[in-house]
Amino acid sequence: MHDGALLFLEIGALLFGIALLGRLAGRIGISPIPLILLGGLAFGEGGILPISQGEEFIEVGAEIGVILLLVMLGLEYNAKELMGSLNRSRMAGGIDMALNAIPGAIAGFVLGWGPVGALVLAGITWISSSGVVAKVLQDLGRLPNRETPTILSILVIEDLAMAFYLPVLTAVLVGMDLAAGAISVTIALAAVLLILWVALRHGPLVSKLVWSKRADVLLLSVLGLTLVVAGLAAEANVSAAVGAFLVGIAISGPAAEHATQVLTPRRDLFAAVFFLFFGLSTNPAD
Repeated sequence: MHDGALLFLEIGALLFGIALLGRLAGRIGISPIPLILLGGLAFGEGGILPISQGEEFIEVGAEIGVILLLVMLGLEYNAKELMGSLNRSRMAGGIDMALNAIPGAIAGFVLGWGPVGALVLAGITWISSSGVVAKVLQDLGRLPNRETPTILSILVIEDLAMAFYLPVLTAVLVGMDLAAGAISVTIALAAVLLILWVALRHGPLVSKLVWSKRADVLLLSVLGLTLVVAGLAAEANVSAAVGAFLVGIAISGPAAEHATQVLTPRRDLFAAVFFLFFGLSTNPAD
């Protein structure tokens, strides 16, 4: 069987399998995420029947999936709501860091990993997966709840903190000097502030830029802009999810309403691929 046919067979079988798992999760009354992860384990490296052709496609689809999850999460809120919620959640963000990062750092020292290992483990225990949280909120129907803006604010605070953490961690791991590390942090911070400034101050202009009565044009405009901003954010060592979320915040009015309608089926598809990729990339033997 030639590679093209095998690629279609593998991807088609995986997507159909995800659909069956989603139906089963609906009958049980749980989020489909755990079942999709288990399905990925079965067909990933070290699984029952590892795939051979579709992994690269699924990896790219997974990246698009988390970006779509976050841009649509941003579409649920406007810039004023975000800033108000961030101001109210500053203390909660600090408590979140203290309760999660500090134990991780202590565990790193206790395990004998030294300062670098402690720094890495602190980030692992502190930062939540924006994609996972966004999907769970959606699946459980909690997006309209009163506590959801606070949850999102803490997620945004965590992701914004990555603008400092990732450059510092990179500098430490590769042995950069203090000046090079400071430059990397400054670039990341400048990128975050620029995206945030455009989202908060020029949201109507962004909405006008992407708006179209034609669904295909609106879809391509929003998706294209989101991927560009996410890519620029990632290049500056900032979470691509933060860039996508802020694009969603910047879009409001009819553009946001219609964008939500046209993006929802694509989000559901690529979000499922996102969680499938986690399972595929994990070796059960490890």
